[in-house]
Amino acid sequence: MAGVAYGLRSIRIPLSSFLIVGAVTAVASAFAMGAAAMLGQYIDTFLAMVLGGILLILLGAWNVFHQYLTKNIPTYEVEGEVTAGKLTFSIGHLVISIMARPESADVDHLGVISPLEAVFLGLAVGADAAVGTFAAALTGALPLYTPLIIGIIHIICIGGGVVLSDRFVSDEWKRRFPFLPGTMLIVLGLLRLA
Repeated sequence: MAGVAYGLRSIRIPLSSFLIVGAVTAVASAFAMGAAAMLGQYIDTFLAMVLGGILLILLGAWNVFHQYLTKNIPTYEVEGEVTAGKLTFSIGHLVISIMARPESADVDHLGVISPLEAVFLGLAVGADAAVGTFAAALTGALPLYTPLIIGIIHIICIGGGVVLSDRFVSDEWKRRFPFLPGTMLIVLGLLRLA
């Protein structure tokens, strides 16, 4: 989704920014896997599988309704004197803004995602990846290389989204299939419960 948003708005992402997004996403996924492994030691395996399936369904439902819930969230810009408290709130608000509207990661509006902006983009997409990884890890042990694969997949998906949407995707197609990723997560969660 982020890649499509950038492609439609002609925002460029340099290779260094792609790598930063992938690294931040991989770290978030690794933390989620560790948390799920620790929690999985204290609950029954069947219950862990059910919880993982339910989390996948909830994540899918969130993605399906995401279009409607974030329509009116404005992009965020820091104004005035920056204090420590304001900076903490600003970073949190910026990440939420990026989750709602991926193109808002281009804070300086130069049409290029800088390395610092890539960190914030990585935090936003990493949060979604961490929830999915946590749910999947609760349903069963994941290979140790999973975070690396997740980071690489995010790089490929964002890059592919930029290229494909810039060249081939019309606004009509974008409006027709906004629910596909969320629907796929719901189906995956239902399969885990079956």
